[in-house]
Formats: sequence, C-alpha cells, structure tokens
Amino acid sequence: MNDVHLSLRDQVLQMRAPFETTPREMLHALAQDLSLRFSQSNENAGAYLKRLREHPEWLHLAAVDALVRTWHPDPGRRPARLGGGWVMSRYRAYVEGQEEPSAEFVAWARWVMEGGFSYNHLEWVLEAISLRGTVSQDGGARPLPQDVVVDSSALRDFWVEGGAQGVERRGYLFVDHDGELLAPQAYESHRQVGLNHFLATPYDLSDSEVMYEIQSYLTWGASQRLPAEEEQALLTNLPRPLVQWVSALEKRIDTDQYSIEVCLAPRSRRRVIEIRERASPERVWHLGNQEHILGWLAWYEHSACVVSEQQEKEEVYV
Repeated sequence: MNDVHLSLRDQVLQMRAPFETTPREMLHALAQDLSLRFSQSNENAGAYLKRLREHPEWLHLAAVDALVRTWHPDPGRRPARLGGGWVMSRYRAYVEGQEEPSAEFVAWARWVMEGGFSYNHLEWVLEAISLRGTVSQDGGARPLPQDVVVDSSALRDFWVEGGAQGVERRGYLFVDHDGELLAPQAYESHRQVGLNHFLATPYDLSDSEVMYEIQSYLTWGASQRLPAEEEQALLTNLPRPLVQWVSALEKRIDTDQYSIEVCLAPRSRRRVIEIRERASPERVWHLGNQEHILGWLAWYEHSACVVSEQQEKEEVYV
C-alpha cells in the first residue's frame, strides 16, 4: 500500500478490507485467540467476534495498542500486561473518535496485516526488542517495525556488509524472509545453504545474481579465515578418503584447465575440495561430500563430450 499521504485514521480504515474477505471460521478463531490472549479464557470470544463484525480494523488497532504498551509502557508506567478491559476501552475510544491513533501503533498494526503475521509474531518481536534493552522501561521512544525488521529483498549486499553481524550492527533483530521471521544468524545459515548448493553444482556464469552472491560470499569468507598456523593444522593429515578423491579427480579432469586443492569452507571450517577454472578464476566449486564430487564429475564429463563433438563438427566443416 502506498499510503504515505493518507491520514493515520484513513490508514487504519484501509485495514478493514482484508477482514471483510476473511472466512467466517477464521474470524471465529481470531475472536477466540483475542479472548484467550487478553482475558485468559474463551468466555469473551463472543464479545470480540461482535466487534470483529462491526469495526474489525479498530479492534485490531486496539489489540496492537495493548501489546505494544505491554512490552513498552507509557512514560511513568510500570511494565504490566494489559488485558481485555484495555482493549475494549481503546476500541470504543478509537471508534467514537475520542482518541486519534498514534503513528507507532498504526505502523505495527499495518506490519501485522501486510506481512501476514500473527499477534504471536508481534509479541515475539516486541519481547526481543525489550530483551535487547535499547528501549527504556520508563517509556522511552518506542521502535517502529522498520527499525528492527528488514526484508530479505533489501539484503543483496548481505555478505559485503558482513553477513549476520552486519545486519545486527544496523540494529535489526529479524529478517523477514518471504513471511518468515528469522534471527540474523538463522538467516545467514539459510542463505549459506543456498550458497553451498551453488558451490557444489554447475552454475551459469552469465547469471549475474548467482555470480555476485558467490563472489561476495567468498570475499567475506576470506576475512573469516583462521590464523595461518591454525588453518594449516586443519589441512594436514587429511582423511584417507579425501586424499583418494583428490587423486581421482586429478586423474579424471584436465588440470591445465582446472586447479584442485583442499581448503576450509568459510565459517564452518569444513574441509572441502575446491575446484577452480583457470581461465575464469571467479568460477569455483566447493565439493564437500561424495555426492557433490560424483555430480560435478558427471557434469564435467558431459561438458567434455559436448566440447569434443563441437570441435569434430568444426573440423568437418573446415
């Protein structure tokens, strides 16, 4: 939604539309969730359902209001869990126009709606902010969603900026990855899984995004290397199967075109076989197990056959 020029009240009113298309059974489930969350029982589910049918957008804002104030109270207020009485009083005040919505509550309410998150997600994030201790318990400035959650689409330079530590240095506590909230370290692990896949399989040199991800990762990895003595210690007395695989590769591929060595994968310190194309040093593979090695060899032998056939055709043509 491009609502930067809308009033806060109009922004709240825009949140009504999704509720109007919500299936009845989901509204019932939401009413029960609200009753359990704020009244610790199902007894008030009917009251919440009634308001969900009348002004769901204002009830949603009132619930967010209560949760934000619970974790980050108003100035002079002690931390306390606000309940159903607070939610209902805020609902009436908002509906009747006795109180105008504040920017911070609207921002969090929209974050929940637009991101497809739940109140559990909201509490998880608010609790993490509280535990970090950067917001004072006496009612200091409350954070906004964009201060603590970053969308993964904005992290193209993830490795260039230092991986998870870079995200944390910028103050973010979570990465929104396709609607899933991940702590920076968990997101780094997720991203590394994708990289490990690329590095273990043939990839297209013309794919600029893949090449940028691999090269920025390897550059970052170089900054994570152990001291030379420690690294050397891990690269001596290699396991016999690993030595045998290196020897087998050296016999089966053209070492004038490819270099082969054992190195340590960034961060994990796992020993992997690194194969690098001499003519295009930016093209590199890290083979960490037998499946990777056999898959790479199958691709190499197929590529060699294709090149050989192409050369034969050219010779015949000449």
